[in-house]
Amino acid sequence: MRYRFEHELLLSQLETQEYSLSQISMALHDNIGQLLSTTKLLLGMTAMELAQPPDTLKTAEHTLAKAIVDLRSLSKTLHNGWLPHFNFISHLEAEKERINAQGMAQVAIISNREELSLEPGVQIMLFRVVHEALQHIGKHCSAKCITIRLKGGLNLFEVEIVLADVAYPLKNGVSNNMQRRIQLLGGMIKWQYNEINKYSLQIKIPVNNQDVA
Repeated sequence: MRYRFEHELLLSQLETQEYSLSQISMALHDNIGQLLSTTKLLLGMTAMELAQPPDTLKTAEHTLAKAIVDLRSLSKTLHNGWLPHFNFISHLEAEKERINAQGMAQVAIISNREELSLEPGVQIMLFRVVHEALQHIGKHCSAKCITIRLKGGLNLFEVEIVLADVAYPLKNGVSNNMQRRIQLLGGMIKWQYNEINKYSLQIKIPVNNQDVA
């Protein structure tokens, strides 16, 4: 059981790292990188229009060019230091913002805490399950409203994903990966059909499973 957990945790870490870095890389390239490149272009145009460009303008253009190079290098850098401090809720908030920005669905998170009393390894694996569920929802049922409720107790932590205004019937919502990971955490996962066009995914894991991490 310990070997299976550590193996699954490693896969979860790699998947989460790859996904997080790809999102950061796209943000750096598509947003910040483009803004800096545009600014450098404007500085160059201004310098060309001046008979005697001031040294400060030349320095600013050179400094900005170096910043662009450093930024591109940073976007390709892999850094593992965040793994031991992984925060499930902060990553879930980031995923919520990403989905909401796309405009395809509106996600809300209801929680009375900013961090969980769970080992980082457990939080990583739990995030991978929730992330896969959200991806499945986006691809296969096009829910317009998604509410994620987080509830922690002394012995149990619960995640409930409630879907409203579902366009298509939800099928095969729990993959083998999701089921296996939750089982390794000693928990349970299942979809429930509540009413017309409304579903909920329930995930429950014990908080006393720290010995498996």
